Amino acid sequence: MRSRPNSFSTKGVVASSSLFASAAGAKILEKGGNVFDAALATSAALAVTQNNLCGLGGDMFALLRSEQGNIVDINGSGRAFSKASIEFFREKGLKSIPARGPYAALTVPGLVSGWIEIHKRCTMELKDLLLPAFKLADDGFPVTQNYSESIELSARYLAQFDEWKNTFYRHSEPPTPGSVFKQPALAKTLKSLMEEGLDSFYRGYIADRIIRGLEGYDIPISPEDLRNHKAVVEEPLSTEFLGHTLFETAPNSQGATVLLWANMIEEFYLEKGRMPDVVELINLGILSYEERDLSIADPLFHPLPKEFTTKDFARRILKMEPKHSSSGKGTGGGDTTYFAVADSEGQSVSMIQSNYMGFGSGIMPKDMGFVLQNRGSYFTLKENHHNSLAPNKRTFHTLCAAMLEKDGIFEASFGSMGGDIQPQLHIQILMGLIQNIRDPQSILDKPRWAFPYTIYEKPSGIICESDDLLHSIEGKIKGLQCHNNGFSSEFGHAQIVSLTPEGVVVGAADPRGDGVSVPVLPFR
Repeated sequence: MRSRPNSFSTKGVVASSSLFASAAGAKILEKGGNVFDAALATSAALAVTQNNLCGLGGDMFALLRSEQGNIVDINGSGRAFSKASIEFFREKGLKSIPARGPYAALTVPGLVSGWIEIHKRCTMELKDLLLPAFKLADDGFPVTQNYSESIELSARYLAQFDEWKNTFYRHSEPPTPGSVFKQPALAKTLKSLMEEGLDSFYRGYIADRIIRGLEGYDIPISPEDLRNHKAVVEEPLSTEFLGHTLFETAPNSQGATVLLWANMIEEFYLEKGRMPDVVELINLGILSYEERDLSIADPLFHPLPKEFTTKDFARRILKMEPKHSSSGKGTGGGDTTYFAVADSEGQSVSMIQSNYMGFGSGIMPKDMGFVLQNRGSYFTLKENHHNSLAPNKRTFHTLCAAMLEKDGIFEASFGSMGGDIQPQLHIQILMGLIQNIRDPQSILDKPRWAFPYTIYEKPSGIICESDDLLHSIEGKIKGLQCHNNGFSSEFGHAQIVSLTPEGVVVGAADPRGDGVSVPVLPFR
């Protein structure tokens, strides 16, 4: 039985991990906006209602598909500050990058730069697209259980920072579920964006406020770091997969991992005449992750091998034996949010945005209402590693967003939060979509498996959500034990929007989070 019905519409659907954000995007579509208008409004609303997971101080990646079928990849990830170097940390006596606090805030916020590129494709005025987010911050919104619990959990690490504590942990406790939570400082920042324009975040009044608001913190940021930042617009990576075309975001996103894995699945199918079972699928995934760990980083510093997404490369990797280790920590989770928008004409946005860990670094420019991400803490201080910290370098990024076509016709946009396990979630969703794009909710409700670890480790275990999966996996993958952790957010919060051959848009949202898919009504 489905946890909730699919959303069907002859116009369009917005599926996000927040009811308020999905409703904001759907309302824009109902007013005559296009999917890019809806995406910007949805993204901005998420930066208010789920700013534990994402926000103005975080990053984004997106695939944008026009009505003509052109797909572009927007990389809105920030580079390390020009003064952020291994030497900077050594002078502080640090052997690793802290996960929280001022020294975790060392990359430029990229979300708003992605908005700049999306808005170039919009039809509505910026002020109208940011208005829902502004009102959610100014008037407040009813707090969900997950949001309240996230604040309570994060307070263990972040209550030491006065700006964060005064914003989120008022009266020594988090806002209670169902209470109305207002964020006047964030509303003021959004109002400035509406009046000054998005570029002001990097090269104007808001940029100046960010720099001034960080005075007193030992953060190596400079005005030039903001002024020099722009999102990268490029072609997405893609591969042909069993009669479909799969698109993924390019490095420094880890999306290429999904393409290698998909290519190996297809080669397995051609050789064996059947699809891999769950154990075989996991072994193929471990092989793809081993190549991920060696090859994906900032392509300006460490280019992705040209053959990485080819069938020939997949055939070579298939001949290898996966490596396992009992020394891995099984880490790699992250706090992120994914959403998808599509209309009946095949226009779509597949977008993911993140602070990395919950509320990022915890550091907030004074009176601006948003936290700076701690994505830079994924860098290493080991000089010989391809993901070592360097000024103006983008770290390996767990964020990735996907899109699926068949014969040049849009089929689906999908993705999930989940840190390092995101490619694993993409593959499990992909395997469901190629069987049935009409019922995405059943795909999201299905129990999942994962082998969590970072690029600095080897997998040390497998987790799953059901006894059936446990019985299928346990004892069958050398060196890796499997545990049933139950239905849990550690297996991601995914969203899907698909398009049937009849032109009906179908939306689904993950029951593990606060997700809701909202259809555009055929009447006003």
